[in-house]
Amino acid sequence: MRISSTFFPASVASALLVLTWGVSAEQGQIFSGNWHLNVEKSRWGQASRPSSVVIVIDHHEPEIQYHGAVTYINEDTRAFGFTGAFDGKPYKMSRSFGDGMITLRRVDEYTFDSTFRTGDGLYTETARTSISRDGKTLTRKLTVRSADGSKSWVEVYDKR
Repeated sequence: MRISSTFFPASVASALLVLTWGVSAEQGQIFSGNWHLNVEKSRWGQASRPSSVVIVIDHHEPEIQYHGAVTYINEDTRAFGFTGAFDGKPYKMSRSFGDGMITLRRVDEYTFDSTFRTGDGLYTETARTSISRDGKTLTRKLTVRSADGSKSWVEVYDKR
């Protein structure tokens, strides 16, 4: 069946093209936003439970940068940050358990994996970070391995 231009005018086609470009541009920034840890929805396992974590993400595919702060009860607030890309290349990073290198790899449009290793090889942290389809919830599944064993937990963040 042929669609006549009377039913599908050029202006509609142009509008659909602009909408498609807009969606593609938004997908390139899918992780961007201000994210606040939902302590109650998160599952801590054997990991220490923070009282607050706030992360500000600026994502322009394939680059991503973030900064934030974590607070534990009876401890000072600790700032953190990172700049890198979803390209599988190692980037310098500091964690509470030491300096090292991290790599990030895309799994799909809504998910990426990261692996951090300290320079001395004593700690390895793996994480899978996913965003909900509605863009309102960020979930991180983490495991840290060391000579003392491993700890796994799940962090859930709400976009504000």
